[in-house]
Amino acid sequence: MKTYWLLLLDCGKVAKQLLLSKGRCVIGRAEDTDLTLSNNDVSRHHAAVTFEKGRYVIEDLTSTNGTFVNGREIEQHVLDPGDEISIGDHLILFDDGTSSLFNIEETEVKRRGKDTAILSDKFTSLGRKLDDKSLRKEFEDIERFVRKSRKRLATLANADKVTGVFNRQYFDKIAAEELEKAKASQRHLSILFVDLDHFKEINDTYGHRIGDDMLRAVAWLVQKACRKTDVVARYGGEEIVVVLPDTISEDAMSIGEEIREIVAKQTEERLGVSITVSIGVATYPEQGISLSVILEKADKALYQAKEKGRNRVCKYNG
Repeated sequence: MKTYWLLLLDCGKVAKQLLLSKGRCVIGRAEDTDLTLSNNDVSRHHAAVTFEKGRYVIEDLTSTNGTFVNGREIEQHVLDPGDEISIGDHLILFDDGTSSLFNIEETEVKRRGKDTAILSDKFTSLGRKLDDKSLRKEFEDIERFVRKSRKRLATLANADKVTGVFNRQYFDKIAAEELEKAKASQRHLSILFVDLDHFKEINDTYGHRIGDDMLRAVAWLVQKACRKTDVVARYGGEEIVVVLPDTISEDAMSIGEEIREIVAKQTEERLGVSITVSIGVATYPEQGISLSVILEKADKALYQAKEKGRNRVCKYNG
């Protein structure tokens, strides 16, 4: 039988390891937890990992500072080998025994980039001098900084460079996971396609740099209009896609209408130019049971909104 582990990493090395059973393990600051973490930013019972239907699921236990997987704050998440769990300043790897633990730091340095690689060099230098007590505080300060930087860069790795919301690659992964959750719980899931109206004219009139600023502003407004559990990503070009878990089509239409109104009003107030969006809506299971079909229907609904004059929300009507 395949085994799975939670590996608590410290400076690229395994500080603690927990072999997961088919039951439930709790992570937190309290002494009765299965994986005990220090620091005040960790709640007493912060998160739990449970074996459900042949897979491991991590759940935030209404913690004060939240639980993050691959840089995204979660309430519940199905774990895949290699997923990075961030709790406070702690980094935990969900491992199936296939990772090379001796090369974790090397992999991390490549992904973190030059800034944190330089800091890692400082770790090495300071580590040789730790017998000097005057350097311990400096070492601990840098260590905390690197942990926070690692969590921040994990988020940046999944972010679109222009808009700051999630990128297409991360969206594909998370949307598939959310659909599987909807199927397992027999709940609805809706998709919104949000597209800036006349974006080519905006670029032609104001230039691509201003066009990027406007796209970034719209993405930010869409993000602010959505719930913490929703997933907002740049799908491509000027298209923003939103996954709305546990949302029927009528509620998705209402959310879309709220986004449309907020964008039109706030862009004029913030940028001095009123930008409008057209939005297409499709819902599982009414419009399909596969992600590709639901996305296709949401895209068609978007074009229906464009054909009807733009600046409106349309539900797929085949």
